[in-house]
Amino acid sequence: MTSNSPRKIASLDTAHQIVQKLQELDGAGASEIAEHLDIGRSTAYQYLMTLLDEGYVIKRDQKYHIGLKYLDHGMYARNNHPMLEVSRPSLQDLVDKTGEIGWITSENNGKLVTLDIVIGERTLNDKFRGRIGNREYMHAHAGGKAILSGYSYDKISDIIESHGMPAYTDQTITTRDDLMEEIKEVREIGVAFNDEEAISGYRAVGAPVTLDGETVGSITIGGPKNRLDDEYFRNELPSLVRGLINEVELRGSVSSPWK
Repeated sequence: MTSNSPRKIASLDTAHQIVQKLQELDGAGASEIAEHLDIGRSTAYQYLMTLLDEGYVIKRDQKYHIGLKYLDHGMYARNNHPMLEVSRPSLQDLVDKTGEIGWITSENNGKLVTLDIVIGERTLNDKFRGRIGNREYMHAHAGGKAILSGYSYDKISDIIESHGMPAYTDQTITTRDDLMEEIKEVREIGVAFNDEEAISGYRAVGAPVTLDGETVGSITIGGPKNRLDDEYFRNELPSLVRGLINEVELRGSVSSPWK
């Protein structure tokens, strides 16, 4: 159920696990929560009632669901992130030019988090778009590898140790050595590639965003393999993404007059 780590408060840990389970199950009753988390039904009920009273959980059709109060916290965290304001104008321009999909992403607790999605006129269905707030493994996405390129070996190793490197497709990198070799290349050329590593038939190019000497996130453009052929994918699109990053970092510079 909960971790024995002295750094954790067990009751808070349990409450967060309950909320996560409610999302995974798309709503659940106290008995179902108790079974999944191996806690007593009365304990699960008490937690759910507390969350309900505080507005973090609602009850509908005899099941508890996550409430909209979390939306306020999530939107505050998203809108307070330094990436959004400086990145969106340039990403919108590039999406308009390519017609593909663009993502603004950041790392949080070792996962790649989507802060914004800009959809071009050639977009495909929701499977390819993802959603704002989505959390993914860093190693399988261009944006994730781009961010990792700005981290130390020890920090990358800690992320791998905590989350592993599961395969999304048969093209996904699944070993530490292969990932480190690719990250070395990202540092040299300034962009990262996702060549069908997250979704078969889908490619993406991403690059890290550095503000005030810190890697704060990444920007990615992606599309189907038939449109992102080898020449465009390996040469033309990376050049466009590098130009976008230059604009974003200039806009975000404390010494820049371009605000």
